Formats: sequence, C-alpha cells, structure tokens
Amino acid sequence: MNPALSAEKKERLAQRNILLFIIGKFISLSGASIYSFVIGLYILKVTGLGTSFAIALVCASLPRILFGPLAGTIADKVNRKMLIILSEVASGLLMVFILFYGYFWGLPLFLLYLSEALLAITSTFFSVTASSALASMAGDQNIQKAGSLNQSASSLAGIIGPLIAGILYAFLSIELIVLLTAVTFFSAGIIEFFIRFNLYESKNSIRPSEPFFQSLAGGFRYLKGNGFLYSLLKIAFWINFFFAGINVAIPYILNNTLNFSSQAYGTTAAMVSVGALVSSLIISRQKEHNQKTRMIRNGFLLMSVLISMIGIPPLLGFTSSALNISYYIILLGLTGASIMIVNIPIMVLIQRTTPNEMRGRIFGLVETIAAAISPLGMILFGLLLDYIPSFYVPFITGGAFLLIGVFSLSKLPEPAETKLAG
Repeated sequence: MNPALSAEKKERLAQRNILLFIIGKFISLSGASIYSFVIGLYILKVTGLGTSFAIALVCASLPRILFGPLAGTIADKVNRKMLIILSEVASGLLMVFILFYGYFWGLPLFLLYLSEALLAITSTFFSVTASSALASMAGDQNIQKAGSLNQSASSLAGIIGPLIAGILYAFLSIELIVLLTAVTFFSAGIIEFFIRFNLYESKNSIRPSEPFFQSLAGGFRYLKGNGFLYSLLKIAFWINFFFAGINVAIPYILNNTLNFSSQAYGTTAAMVSVGALVSSLIISRQKEHNQKTRMIRNGFLLMSVLISMIGIPPLLGFTSSALNISYYIILLGLTGASIMIVNIPIMVLIQRTTPNEMRGRIFGLVETIAAAISPLGMILFGLLLDYIPSFYVPFITGGAFLLIGVFSLSKLPEPAETKLAG
C-alpha cells in the first residue's frame, strides 16, 4: 500500500477504480459479444451449414483452454495494467485488420475463424489479468463489491451485446459493425488506462523471477499444495461439467420438446443473465458474509431444486404456451440469481486465499478448468438427449448439484477470514 495516501483518499480512489473497471469491462465484453454474434450469423448466412457455425464456436473456446495458464503466468510476471491495456489494443487492431482485409479482398471463412481464435486469446489475457488485479485495485474492504459488480458487467454485456448485434446486423454492413467493435475495444483501453491497478499492492510485493515454465509449474504446485483452494477448484470443475449439461438441455426442452417460438425462447433464455445481473447487484450492496462456504452450500441446494424444476413441464406434459413461458421466465431468472450466490463467494475466497504474486496463475487455471470441461459436458449430455426423454437431464444435473452441496461442500472447512495477501 502507498503510505503517502490517506485511508479516505485511498477509498475514494478505490471506488473510482471499481467504476472505471466496470465501465471498461462492460464496453469490452459488449464489443466481443457483438462481434462473435454477428460473425456467427454471417457464417450461417454465407454457408448455410451448422458445421461451419460449430467450427466458429470451437475457434472461440479452444484458445481459452490452451492460453489460460500461460496468460496467468504472464500476468504474475509483468505489469498487469499494461497487459490489460495491450489486450484491448490488440483486440482493436485485430478488428481494424479485419476491416481493411474485408474491404479490399472480402472476408473468407478462414479469416473469420482465425479472428475468433485470436479474439479468444486476447480475451483470455484480459479476463485472467483483470481477475488477478481486482484485489489490488479495490482493496480488502471492497472485494465483494468489486467481484459482484464484475459479474454484473459480464451479465449485462451478455444481455445487451446480442440485442445490439441483432439490430446492427439488420441495418448495417458487416464492415461498419467491425469498425464499431474496434471502437469499443480502443474506448475500453482508454478508460482502463486511468485505473490505478496497484493501489493496494504492497511496494514489497514480489513478482516471480524464475524462468517462465518454472513459474508456470509453480502455479500448479501452489494449487496442489493449498488444500482448501484445491478442493474449491475441484468443485468448480464439476460445476462446469454439469452446467454444460443443463446448457444443452434448456434449448432442447424449450425449442424441441415444448415448441417455443424464437421470440419466446430468446426472452426466456435471457432471463438467466437478467437473474444473475439482479442478484450480483444486490450482493454488491450487502455486507460481506463471514461464512462463505455455508453461503456457497446454500446456493448449491437452491440451485439443485431450481434446475430439477426445469424438467417438470415436459415430464407432466404441460401444453399451455402462456403457462410454460411464464414458468420458465420466473424459473430461469431465479436460476441465474442462484448462480451468483455460488459464484461470487467462490471468487472472493480465491482472492482471499491466494497471494498477489500467485493470483494470475490461479485465475488462469480457473479459466482453463471452466473452458476445458464444458465442451465435454455438452457432448456427453447432447448424446444423452438422443437416447432418453429430455426431462431426465435437469433431474440428473439437479441431483448432481444436490450431492455436491450435501457431501463435497459439507466437508469443505470455513477458512479463517484474512486480509487480502500482498
């Protein structure tokens, strides 16, 4: 911490940091969401093939698996503010390159796939570095607020990004949309330039000085040696696996089993993000909970009930469209809220139990775990839906969350509350 700053001034700067960070992240995520959504639509329009669209999804997800640990290791070795701004600038320059190439030579599929992959790489560096820098820019007393608003920015971008993309795609050329996304990335970088990311970072904070791959391996060793953190991330592994199943089941149930219209499906599916946004905003205003593992466990139990209820209408054969739409609007909104009850305290606990010089590597591993297991879950549960009635999948995933909440989380000790390390 900088001793020259009074506690009052440091708190004002922390609040300013949080505000700038949330605005910058929202703009950046919205730009990435708009680009990916529009490129997906463009690929489907040009090729008419679902396979081509699937390839774009793979290009957008695979780099997160490969580059998560690398991004975390680099974030621990270099200036995090510089890395965040460089990530934004690189994303903006990528859009400029796509714009000029498209103007002179058109937009071949290979270039669109490559752009999705490169944008996923820069986004991975941004998200991992931003998560690892959150504590040092917001301070111990604001970590729950910052983490909650961080989730709010992600949820809001997830709601607004596709809406804006759909409107832009209907009225503007693909070149103009790419130009606008370039502007969003550059704007986010300018905003984030004014954030003091090291406000609460000790001057004696040590950056890893060992060679890159030794530093990378050090992150794995630290994770394995920290019993609480290792247990927490194993639980996160299974969360992402079973959530992949419900992410496959919801579109299948609403579209194939209950025959929702595209408008009804879009509205109900968006309620997960709406519920997450509202819940994270509420949590950001609350006093930090001292018993976070209990909060996580209660969130899991609530989530298991809500997810199981997704299978009730197809099980009982509900035929009223109005009833089904109303049911899922409420249910998916509550499900999104319950996700934040689990996610936010997990993120706060990772921040509190990880020293500053290790946070990049740990959040890089978190990013990799989330990205690596989800495709496997989607494939397995997608295959399962071909052989069993769709309502079984919510009951399976809900039961899995119940078992995790009752057995795994009941064995997870409540860590002693400590100030954020270094």
